Amino acid sequence: MDTPHFAAAVAAFVGALGDRVAPGITSFPELFTEDAAIDVPFDGAGDVRPIVGRSAIEAMAAGLAGFLWFDEVTIRTVHQTVDPAVVVCEYDAVLRRADRDGPLRRRYIAVITLHGGHIRTLREYGGPFMVDAAP
Repeated sequence: MDTPHFAAAVAAFVGALGDRVAPGITSFPELFTEDAAIDVPFDGAGDVRPIVGRSAIEAMAAGLAGFLWFDEVTIRTVHQTVDPAVVVCEYDAVLRRADRDGPLRRRYIAVITLHGGHIRTLREYGGPFMVDAAP
């Protein structure tokens, strides 16, 4: 599945996770195991249920095409944990949403569990959407 609206996020995660992820990943769903879960418990949309399974992740990504675009994702820090399969990433994103005017900036922290070169769990905590003041 092609996900050009997530291309900046995919490139940032592949670069930050390095040899922990399988080579050749080019789309958002490819980052994840077949049984993966994305959990965004404080998203603000009112639906806090995790997205479970690569097919559900593909459906979510397809549903966001034409609505959400990641223009830039910058991984600030990757923290190692006592479990070598778990990392914590701090990152910023510049993104656009169809329901908002102009670019927005949002800061995130994600707890990522890896298995077999793919993300098994992504628990993401995002700050408020701020108007991007960059030129």
